[in-house]
Amino acid sequence: MWKPRVAIAGAVAVILVVVLGITVTHIGAEASPYELPWAAGELHSVLQGNSRFDDANQCISGCSTHNDDSMRFAFDFDLPEGTPVLAARAGTVALANGSWPGDHCVSAAEAEDGGSVVLGNETNFVEIDHGDGTSALYLHLSEVSASIERKAKTGEPVEQGEVLGLSGKTGFTQCVPHLHFQVQGSVRADWFTTSLPASFADHDVIARTTDGVPVEGQSYDSDNVPIAESR
Repeated sequence: MWKPRVAIAGAVAVILVVVLGITVTHIGAEASPYELPWAAGELHSVLQGNSRFDDANQCISGCSTHNDDSMRFAFDFDLPEGTPVLAARAGTVALANGSWPGDHCVSAAEAEDGGSVVLGNETNFVEIDHGDGTSALYLHLSEVSASIERKAKTGEPVEQGEVLGLSGKTGFTQCVPHLHFQVQGSVRADWFTTSLPASFADHDVIARTTDGVPVEGQSYDSDNVPIAESR
């Protein structure tokens, strides 16, 4: 995905790390409050993972768009269009936008012509504030749940497992459906800031990775149990 406001976001991240004491280390898998953002029993793969380089300084993960500070710890999950996207962690709706049609996207050819600059911000998303200085961003949705749009106005809590919307391809996606997910520092009225390390407590993740961080190219089963939308 495209990365807006990188310079500002990077500065904000530094402030958050220093002032709020957010350490740039992954949360231990077993202690992680996050579960994968799709329904338990579903298997989805990591299209693009955290940015990683080998000993020869060659990029081996996150090489497409996750190889800078703004999205270094982001994930692109292979969720087909229309897949329910669940809250990975409880919180409140910081910001949400579901105004764009599901086919509003930048193709690979358009991206080469600079179309990403225009449409990078024109995407459906939900940002959930966790109340501890961090938020989770769920990006490229085809639509946002009506209950989430309401809670963005009322401040009602969002539970882990609540349906936030449906996955899609809006924005700079090369028109390929997927879910961009990242934990980031919370900044009022700014839905895209610099990504922060995140791990997941799902059994399938911690059974295969010691740090609970999903690996690019691997598929994982979620433990996240969907709950009914609040009315």
